[in-house]
Amino acid sequence: MNSPKIRRAGRLPVWQRIPTHIVFALCALSGLLFFLRHELRLEIPGLETHSYLVMHGVSSAFTLLAIGAILPGHLRVAWIARRNRVSGIAMLLVMCLLMLSGLMLYYGSEEMRDATVLTHWIVGGIVIAAFPLHLVLGRRDVAHDPAAPPVLQPLQAREALPAAASATAP
Repeated sequence: MNSPKIRRAGRLPVWQRIPTHIVFALCALSGLLFFLRHELRLEIPGLETHSYLVMHGVSSAFTLLAIGAILPGHLRVAWIARRNRVSGIAMLLVMCLLMLSGLMLYYGSEEMRDATVLTHWIVGGIVIAAFPLHLVLGRRDVAHDPAAPPVLQPLQAREALPAAASATAP
């Protein structure tokens, strides 16, 4: 009999975790490179400044898609399990601020543009530090509580119920 795969509460499955981390990293890296070239006027070999901005805009759309995809499962399950709440809330807040400031860069008033740019740079810098911290704290949370009950994947849990019921039947 195959036992259902068990994973810790809130941990994304590999098929979702790896693309999410890649998209987040691409968005952060392209934003950082644009900032270094455009704002600090550093000469960085590679693409033109505008190409980094385009890459950042496209990757940010996929980042928002990834955030929307992980919210129903990752956030809800981790919240119920009381895991990594502080850094999770912080991540959600800074990602919302980045989304709003990014929208304001395109659709906001010209009078607010300088403040919006500054906000986007500062919050973006915070995210570059906050996301890896969220990952480390999440792994530490699990490592400090090895007795915490594992969580079955929802589909696998449904499949395991009939097998478990028939195994206990007389």
